[in-house]
Amino acid sequence: MKSIWLNLPVKSIQKSRAFYNSLGFRENPLHKETTHLASFLIGEHDFVLMLFPEEVFNNYTLYPSSIGQNKSEMLINIDAQSRDEVTAFAETVEKAGGKVYQKPQEVEGWMYLFSFSDPDNHCWNMLYMDPDKMKSL
Repeated sequence: MKSIWLNLPVKSIQKSRAFYNSLGFRENPLHKETTHLASFLIGEHDFVLMLFPEEVFNNYTLYPSSIGQNKSEMLINIDAQSRDEVTAFAETVEKAGGKVYQKPQEVEGWMYLFSFSDPDNHCWNMLYMDPDKMKSL
């Protein structure tokens, strides 16, 4: 296997594209001009995030999407390099219209994280793992 990417169902490609652009995610040049889907590259290794209209997404899954049902399918994590990066990104998410449902905080003595949801209620964390504190566990 060479790569892996994440496919998410969304209610509105335009609204989701604007949200992820506001977060600073880089649009995938292969799909930048398309209107029927959106794609972003995340991180230094260009992890691919694909956004599909819910009805298209449902064509490729065993079960229908749970958008709007107040259910969590998964939790997507973004690695941060510092506590300051976590705090700054939480502010960016709020300005972009995302819902921060867990404010930046230290968890388990070695992680500093916050949790948010995008316009379609997909759950995300950004966390900084302190290597010095991890060693003392």
